[in-house]
Amino acid sequence: MNRGAILGVMGIGFTIFSAFLFIVMSILFFFINVWVIKFGAGLAGFKTLDGNWVVLAAGIMSAASVIAASVRK
Repeated sequence: MNRGAILGVMGIGFTIFSAFLFIVMSILFFFINVWVIKFGAGLAGFKTLDGNWVVLAAGIMSAASVIAASVRK
């Protein structure tokens, strides 16, 4: 194999690894958002909190943070 082919294979491997790492970090960040929302709702005095609203809020927060991180000036 020549040098260009090796660099191409390494680039594909790095891209797959980066995509996998991004997915894992997004899931972890989503779980952290769920915990923060539930904890904050408890501090605000909400005794019963519907899980659908928690997941919706965490999804919006996660999406907003990913979009904000990808937009650079």
